[in-house]
Amino acid sequence: MNKHGVEKVYNQYSAVYDKIFGLVFENGRNEALKMISLNGNEKVLEVGVGTGISLIKYPRTVDIVGIDLSKEMLEKAKERVNRYSLTNVQLKIENAEEMAFQQNQFDKVIIMYVLSVTPNPEVLLEKAFSVCKEGGEVIIVNHFSQKKTLRKFADYDFLQRVERKLGFRVYFPLDKYIQYINRMGYASVEVKSVNYGWSRIIKIKKEKASRWQHAHAA
Repeated sequence: MNKHGVEKVYNQYSAVYDKIFGLVFENGRNEALKMISLNGNEKVLEVGVGTGISLIKYPRTVDIVGIDLSKEMLEKAKERVNRYSLTNVQLKIENAEEMAFQQNQFDKVIIMYVLSVTPNPEVLLEKAFSVCKEGGEVIIVNHFSQKKTLRKFADYDFLQRVERKLGFRVYFPLDKYIQYINRMGYASVEVKSVNYGWSRIIKIKKEKASRWQHAHAA
């Protein structure tokens, strides 16, 4: 998977994304927004905002910046913003792995169904934690593999071809990314099953003076 391949696939998805993935992933979106406990006046970054299907779920007092790599997906999001007069929303074409935002800029960073799509998930996670304020939260919603059965029995090259066509990784082990987050030095990691067990929400509190911050201070 690479940037141009992902962009191409999701440009193609743009016209039908809501119909295919809207209701299927609705439970995960709703539960994620419940878990972040928005009180109003926060600044939120939604990574991979897509067609903006979740934007009307936020309080109008919350400032939202939504970014996506796909121009066609963002055009759908802009239509939704205009339709519902969402004056608290800004939309930008941006590669999540190369976000140009300042450090410690957002109170909440939401990554819905994007982590298994991006070419370099660890890079995206580092960027997300960088732009999140101390004491803030990073919320990940994604499908995760629980077992290695698929990788064990499926031909690796075939699996990669399938993933490029679909636009996301089929094999995506949960334990690998929980371990990665723990190594970064963030405590208070909460995991919840959603979408009838097909997906997980990972809620991470960004602590002060984390090991990750010390490692990247130089």
